[in-house]
Amino acid sequence: MAAFLGLLVPGAGHALIGRRRAMLLFLVPVVLLTSAVLGYYAGGGLTAVLAFAVTPGVLPAFAVINIALAAWRVAAGIDAARATKRPGLAIAVLGPAILFLVVAPHVWVGTTIAATNDFLDSMFASGDTPTETEPPDQETMPPNWTFPPDDEDYATDAPPSTLPSDEPSPAAPDATNAPRPPSTAGNGSLPALGVAVPWQRPGAVPWGDDGKFDLLLLGSDAGPYRWSRRMDVMLLVEIDVNSGKVGMIGIPRNLINTPFPPGKARNAVACGCFTDLLNALYVEATFRHPDRWPGSGAVEGIGAVRATISQLTGRPIDAVLVADLWGVIKVVDAMGGVDVDVPTTLDDPKYPDPVYGRIELLIKAGHRHLNGRLALAYARSRHSSSDYDRMSRQQTLLLAIRNQIGADTILNAPGLFKAAKGFAWTDLPRDSLPNLVNLFSKAQTASVKQLRIVPPKYPEWLTPSVVTKIRNAVAALLGVPAPAPTAPPPGPTPTPPPPSGGPAPP
Repeated sequence: MAAFLGLLVPGAGHALIGRRRAMLLFLVPVVLLTSAVLGYYAGGGLTAVLAFAVTPGVLPAFAVINIALAAWRVAAGIDAARATKRPGLAIAVLGPAILFLVVAPHVWVGTTIAATNDFLDSMFASGDTPTETEPPDQETMPPNWTFPPDDEDYATDAPPSTLPSDEPSPAAPDATNAPRPPSTAGNGSLPALGVAVPWQRPGAVPWGDDGKFDLLLLGSDAGPYRWSRRMDVMLLVEIDVNSGKVGMIGIPRNLINTPFPPGKARNAVACGCFTDLLNALYVEATFRHPDRWPGSGAVEGIGAVRATISQLTGRPIDAVLVADLWGVIKVVDAMGGVDVDVPTTLDDPKYPDPVYGRIELLIKAGHRHLNGRLALAYARSRHSSSDYDRMSRQQTLLLAIRNQIGADTILNAPGLFKAAKGFAWTDLPRDSLPNLVNLFSKAQTASVKQLRIVPPKYPEWLTPSVVTKIRNAVAALLGVPAPAPTAPPPGPTPTPPPPSGGPAPP
């Protein structure tokens, strides 16, 4: 019994057999460690603990502490067993207990720490000083290429089939290479495009002095059979820094004449705008006219999309988060699926499934549990409806995923991080994570307002007056930011947002 107690709580076994000095030796370090964690939790709750945990350098320290604590528990149990009347028998019986009570839980904790740290390192931009030259992007232009037709999502000869709702999602291919980190380390921006708010200080979230944090979510259609990326999901998420209120602005993929930001791209076109569909802008910047945009490869393409959407909405975009096609499938499957309230039946007779080619997709109205492939299909299908219906479904899916994140999701953290690794990337430096945790904890349960830029109020063919109307609607979505509880620390003056007006102001 003393040996088992020593495994559970170092020092407890020694207390049972009356060895008080040994009890204090093993118990005091554990009590101090536990008190520190509980004190931190009492001071700021779970949010404070998570914010501290994701601070760079803390997770590796936790890994060392985890190993030391496991060894300490084993030592306490063995030492207590040796002090019993039959030490040999006690130690022999203690072996299986060590396996189940010490090895198994500490291996799980260690795996979780390693997976979390590895994922964060792969997803967030490095704060290290980058080299002057970047490796070439892995997306290469095919010989004699032509831009793929808009409705030709995947090339396939497979006959249409039906996607069963209970079929597990297939294994995803190797992850596509994530974009390179920004060329200016630690400022939360891609190459200098004049639209990013500078950092207040190391580790601060770059929301400037306007009280809002603007995150651009890009769904990159770069899965199988793709030779390049198309940004088919463009969603600007705006969070009030003090209240946590959230605004979601859906940007349609088929906008035409979207105003360019100041620079070579604007000067090269008479209208100062992008005359193709907005979701083709990545290809425009990386393959058609790379000389008009700063940077190279994926950084250049994402920077062009970011700067142009900032110009359209009138908002300084603080950060970009890019997720690839297969990432949605893998993450939702790792979550065990997602529950979605489907308002209307979705029937797409020629949905381009990433594995089976053209299939017949049917998702009936009602409360549905969707696996990864069905969740992606629900967000991507457009042949039986419109791009604007699809944009609404994308926001519905994101809110459903947000609402489903809970304790069971945290317990499956290694699986989630493994699923997402290589399929998601952000230009936020990892130093920003503690402040992001605090911000997103407010947004987790806050109210959400949605703005969809759809006809007839917002025509696809943009004019200066329509652009002005879009900017005014975006500005009014969350209104004036809530007052800050304390004065913000002094810092450099942020770059102002793009000027209001038409697509090509002088």
